[in-house]
Amino acid sequence: MTRDKSTDRLLVHGLEFKGRHGVYEVERIEGNRFRVDVAVALDTRRAGSSDALGDTVDYRTVADAILSVGHGPSHHLIESLAESMASLIFERAALVVAVELTLRKYAAGVPGEPEWVGVQIRRERGPR
Repeated sequence: MTRDKSTDRLLVHGLEFKGRHGVYEVERIEGNRFRVDVAVALDTRRAGSSDALGDTVDYRTVADAILSVGHGPSHHLIESLAESMASLIFERAALVVAVELTLRKYAAGVPGEPEWVGVQIRRERGPR
């Protein structure tokens, strides 16, 4: 049986944390503020009918995965940080078939002083 690539999405928007991630030593010592928006794709029909948390993915599971990585060991690149977040969401939430994640880093010292720098990724669960 092939898995349906669901278009239903569970959203966690504006999750913030302070992390010690970056190429430069000062970033890993002082830290920066980060903000994450994530959408996880899953089939929500069963939960929509049952009204049971066990038939969906708990928002807290998604948020906790992001914060665990964000507060965890330092990554030099935001690409690596985002990849680790997506991987942990897949590990902790078996019903998730895809992760779309926007990671913003509020970093000082970037030429032109942008409000933030960031990365957007989309990952699909590999074969089980």
